[in-house]
Amino acid sequence: MTADKVVIDYDMLDGVRTSITTIIAELKDAPERSHDAAGAIDQPFEQAQLQALAAEFRGSWEPRREDLIASLEDVSRRIGDVIDSYLGLDRWF
Repeated sequence: MTADKVVIDYDMLDGVRTSITTIIAELKDAPERSHDAAGAIDQPFEQAQLQALAAEFRGSWEPRREDLIASLEDVSRRIGDVIDSYLGLDRWF
């Protein structure tokens, strides 16, 4: 069985790539926001545990956040490759 035609929705793919770019930007800004959150917690009822837990979470999340950013950048590049490849084929035929 063979396929007669491949249909690529370039607008949809470009929309996904744009959304991924937005997510990457949010993830890159996350350390500043999480630092602000830990500082905003202060010491409720004279207890510092909640602030310490927020800081600990930030430290644990950092390597995973970097991995997620790298993975999303790779997905974005691959989507760009698909778009470029099929656009090239569309021009060829």
